[in-house]
Amino acid sequence: MAIQAAPARSPALSVIAPFLVVAPLALALAGFLLATANGAVFVAINEPRTVAITHAAVIGWLTTAIMGAVYQIGPAMLGGRLRSERLARIQFVLHVIAVPLFVWALAGWRLHWMGAAGTGVVLSFVLFLVNAFPAVWGASTGSTLPRAYLAVALLGVTGAAGLGISFVGDLEHLWFPITLGRLSGHAHLGLVGWLALTVMGTSYQLVPMFNLVRRRHSRLGFPVLWWTAGSAGVFAFAMMTDPSPGIRFVLALALAAGPAAWGLDIFLMLRSRARRHLDIQGHTTLASLAFLGGAIVVGLLAATGTPFTADAEPARWLLAYGALGIAGWFGLTLVGNSYKILAFLTWYHRYRTRAGREPVPVIADIYNDRWAHGVLAVHAVAAVLLAVAALAGQLELLRAGGVLLAAAGLLHTVTLAHIVLASHSPRVAEPPFRKVPAQ
Repeated sequence: MAIQAAPARSPALSVIAPFLVVAPLALALAGFLLATANGAVFVAINEPRTVAITHAAVIGWLTTAIMGAVYQIGPAMLGGRLRSERLARIQFVLHVIAVPLFVWALAGWRLHWMGAAGTGVVLSFVLFLVNAFPAVWGASTGSTLPRAYLAVALLGVTGAAGLGISFVGDLEHLWFPITLGRLSGHAHLGLVGWLALTVMGTSYQLVPMFNLVRRRHSRLGFPVLWWTAGSAGVFAFAMMTDPSPGIRFVLALALAAGPAAWGLDIFLMLRSRARRHLDIQGHTTLASLAFLGGAIVVGLLAATGTPFTADAEPARWLLAYGALGIAGWFGLTLVGNSYKILAFLTWYHRYRTRAGREPVPVIADIYNDRWAHGVLAVHAVAAVLLAVAALAGQLELLRAGGVLLAAAGLLHTVTLAHIVLASHSPRVAEPPFRKVPAQ
């Protein structure tokens, strides 16, 4: 299932770290947009500010971090290769310019800027895929779970990006009507076909590795992959036809079954771990599973429509679903993994060659566990607050959740930057005190 890491094949730290460090700034941007939102966010899920918030979180925050993670996991864990580290650096610069511009254009519904920035975002995805496909599909380690999940996820993001840019073009040229069903199909191809499969696949690698899981093989891994990928494709296609609430519920139920089974599988892995005390990665994994359960329940109820969603404010349950799934399940998983991955990469590239010749810090010295758990706590409270505010239709509470989310993003950026930029010292144990016997 999980495979041995080979960090010697890892790209330079300067290739990977910028993606992980900069990504939470987009979360801070999403939080700021939520903190300054008005009541329209409860009325329409396709309201410009809500669309901007969603894209800031999904392509600005989560996807940026995942791009860096794929550049690391492909060569170092799957045995693949990047086509070019220089291309990865160019893609990073293009991405961090195009995404904020695209979010700004969406928030103000500036169609011409939306087209230009959207083209830049798609070009960034193309450059990413040029590197990511040989890193994942060209891997040499055989048919492992992480490789299979990431390979299928790359197909999912290709489809989601293609639909997204076609919608941007349609806004100017009116090729076809953009209905809520079609928007939902595009959104879930990205959320499930890209983000969920990536989180699920990398968890099959990282959870056993960081928690010393005794149960090394999963019987559910591959069936869950094919079910989740298939149901995401069927859901995206069927929602293009704007089906009735009954059919929507069946589609949503099928879509939820895969992540639910995966969540149970990961929980059982954690129960069989050899390491009894959980660290930041273990705590965030458990917390994210709770958010996954909440997202499934709220998403199924939202799919049924009235009476669970009020006719006057039909977007409230969908907002809560997004808060639990995007900020909760995906977000907390990213928080926990980012500290462990970036701390290890920093140790490997900066201190490995000095080990044995002089005192060097261990990985636990490179990141501050209290600060990491503090970021986790702020982020989790923000996600809960946003979900409760959306369900209750409380705008001021939603704005407060946005402030907390922005704070979590900024704190996450600062703490990750400290891992990469600070000079770390080893913890030197004090010599044991010896009591002098009385004369």
